[in-house]
Amino acid sequence: MARLHELMRLFHETPRPSRRHLLQRLGYQCDRTLERDLKLLREEFDAQIEYDPRYRTYSMKGRGRFLLRAELNDREVTLLAAGLGMAAHFLPHLARDGEVLWNKLKGLLPENLAAQGERLGRCAVVAQPVSALDPGVFEALLGAIANRQRVRFRYRSPYGDKAFREQHADPWGVFFRAHAWYLWGRTVAHGNESTWRVGRIRSLVPLGGEDYVPPLGDECLASLAASAWYAAPGEGRHPVSVRIRPPLASVVSETRWHPSQVLVQQDDGAVVLAARVPDLDEVARWVLASAPCAEVLEPSALADRVRELALEVAGIPEPAP
Repeated sequence: MARLHELMRLFHETPRPSRRHLLQRLGYQCDRTLERDLKLLREEFDAQIEYDPRYRTYSMKGRGRFLLRAELNDREVTLLAAGLGMAAHFLPHLARDGEVLWNKLKGLLPENLAAQGERLGRCAVVAQPVSALDPGVFEALLGAIANRQRVRFRYRSPYGDKAFREQHADPWGVFFRAHAWYLWGRTVAHGNESTWRVGRIRSLVPLGGEDYVPPLGDECLASLAASAWYAAPGEGRHPVSVRIRPPLASVVSETRWHPSQVLVQQDDGAVVLAARVPDLDEVARWVLASAPCAEVLEPSALADRVRELALEVAGIPEPAP
C-alpha cells in the first residue's frame, strides 16, 4: 500500500511519466512488479491509468477510489477547519455535510493535527447574522451558473405590493453581503444586469443554455460584489463624504467599507471617509446606524435621505415644503 500510494502521488506530480521514470523513482526491480501494481490500481480502485506505447509514457485520467494521504501543515489544517466552520455558518443547510467531510478528513490527518482542527472549531465562532434561504433554490442556482443556463423563478420585492412575480434571468454568480446571499445576473425582459436577494426567490427552474447571455468583457463577480456598500452593487456614481467622530472613528478606520474609500485623519480624532458608491440609500442607512457619531459632509442628497429616514424612525411626518 505504501508503494501504491507513492505511485499515485507520482502520477499527480508528473502528468506523463515514462516507464523508466517510474521504475527509477520508486525503486522497482523489474517491469513485472510495476505492471502488477498498475493492474491492482485499475481493477481494485478503478484508477484510469493508460499507457501510450508510441511515447512509452503513462497518463492518469482519474484516480478512482484511491485516497492519497493528506500531508498538511498546521496552517493548512487551520485553514480547512476555519473554512468548514464558516461554510456551515453562511450556508446552514450544509452544516451536517461539513461535519461528515471533517470526519473524513480526520481519517487522513495525523492525530495531533486533527486535534488542532477540533480545538479551532470549538474556540472560533462566526457571529454574523445570516438571512434564511431555500436550500433547493441555492443549489439549483449554483448548478445553473456552472452550466450557463437561463432560469425562471418567482421573486417577491420588499417594495410595492410585495407580491411574487415571475422573472427570467441569466445567472452569473452569487455573493454574500451584509447578512444575505444575492444573485447577480441579467434580466431577460430588459437586458440589463441586476441583483436579487436569494432568500426572496421561490420555485427556481433552469431552462437550458441555448439563449444564455454571459457577462460582458471583464465584468467580474468579485469586483461587482465589492462595489456594494452593503448589498446594492454597481458603478460608483455618487461621491460621498462622511465625518465620523470618536469613539466610532477608530472602529471605522479598522474596516474596509468600500474599495474606493479614502480615510483622512482629523486633528480632533475624527476621520473623514470619502468614497464613490452606486447607491445613496445604503450609505444613508449606515450613517443613521452610526448616529450620533456620523455627520454627512456631501452630497446634500445623502444628508436629505438621512433626515427622511430619521423622521420615519421617530414617527415624525415630513414637514411640508
